[in-house]
Amino acid sequence: MKYEIDKQPDQTIFKLGNDTLGHDIAADLKTELLFLQKEIDNQFTIDLGNVIKCDSSGISCLLMSERMEREKGRKLILRNVNESVMEILNIARLERVFEFK
Repeated sequence: MKYEIDKQPDQTIFKLGNDTLGHDIAADLKTELLFLQKEIDNQFTIDLGNVIKCDSSGISCLLMSERMEREKGRKLILRNVNESVMEILNIARLERVFEFK
């Protein structure tokens, strides 16, 4: 799994480097997000600019991350969401769960 973390004063951006957000990286991604989100105390953003495919395991990762942010009283921001990934989120009726930029 490839990713970059950009810690800024007002937000932390997690940019996934893989083109597929799926079962092959889900376990590693959940572990990484869990540790990262526990240590930060600012707005958390996931940049999906490289992702062109997403499956149910990938959605599960995003929902876990969203739940962690909600428990902190924040919304998870997803940015640079590909049209096909957005379509999957819309089909699952998750467009209301996340904030998009």
